[in-house]
Amino acid sequence: MRVILLLAAIAATCAIPTSPASKTSSVDDEIHLAFISWKNKFEKVYDGAEHLARFAVFKANMEIIRAHNALYELGEETFSMAANQFADMTAEEFKRTVLGYKPELKGKRLLQGLNSGKNCTHRSNNSTRPKAIDWRTKSAVTPVKNQGQCGSCWSFSTTGAVEGAWVVAGHPLISLSEEELVQCDTKSDQGCNGGLMDNAYAWIIQNGGIAAEDVYPYISGNGTTGVCHVAFLSKKVASISDWCDLKPEDESDLELALVQQPVAVAIEADQSSFQFYNGGVLPAKKCGTKLDHGVLAVGYGYDKKHKMHYWIVKNSWGAEWGDEGYIRLEKMPKKTKHSACGIAKAASYPTV
Repeated sequence: MRVILLLAAIAATCAIPTSPASKTSSVDDEIHLAFISWKNKFEKVYDGAEHLARFAVFKANMEIIRAHNALYELGEETFSMAANQFADMTAEEFKRTVLGYKPELKGKRLLQGLNSGKNCTHRSNNSTRPKAIDWRTKSAVTPVKNQGQCGSCWSFSTTGAVEGAWVVAGHPLISLSEEELVQCDTKSDQGCNGGLMDNAYAWIIQNGGIAAEDVYPYISGNGTTGVCHVAFLSKKVASISDWCDLKPEDESDLELALVQQPVAVAIEADQSSFQFYNGGVLPAKKCGTKLDHGVLAVGYGYDKKHKMHYWIVKNSWGAEWGDEGYIRLEKMPKKTKHSACGIAKAASYPTV
């Protein structure tokens, strides 16, 4: 009889539905385990109150990513998201840390009498435009770099464009120094606090060239701009003579320029769609045109799965972000009046 009563009690206990609180606790436990694993992967070190605060941010971001990817799996979105190195950052922290394109700094260059941007050689190219092009396959693009927690994106966009121009001019591919621009180009630009690619072109021209990465390596990733090492200024391995500013919001002009060489572009990258981008084609409707980030366009193509033309863009947030450090942005969108993330608003390339 006692056995029968015990079995009945166990059965009754098992039949009790799990409370919402216990389900929530279980989900939180799973997310917290994921958070611990994520911390280890990205070598994040904090505990106590900061750990709890960062976990709360991580949890909120994971919900954004989960909800978006559910739509992606249903075919309702054309790109996926992932918990990358920015998963413990609020949107405001993200903007403050890695975005540094500042068009308002153009005035500082003009005050120094440094202005051009009119040497647009690509428009004399009458050859047929290919359906797709990728400068990575032509040994004109260096491996993906990482600006760290420094608003120096403008310097990486600049070096990428100069590296490509140098190859197109018949020279070998050389990784150039962002650190030299961050530390030494200070009359027109502001190091980790932001800058402008056109200003950097002007500085390189005025300096007579730029040093190699291995001579003047990048150390500003912690967000602190150092001191200019004057001895390195004479170690020039590449130079330019001028640059071209493309027609604003003219994607056809950008396409033609990309047939000739990689192009520095400015975009709006402050949305969660960009922060957690993992692969696929980001449509124009997912971001605006308030330019805040400098990157490098290295080609274009067509995605058969989503039936979308796209731009291939090299970022400077490391290879663990996005599609091995790259993002594909919708090309010539039909449903918006602006280019994806404003990619065609302020594009430029240097000439050797």
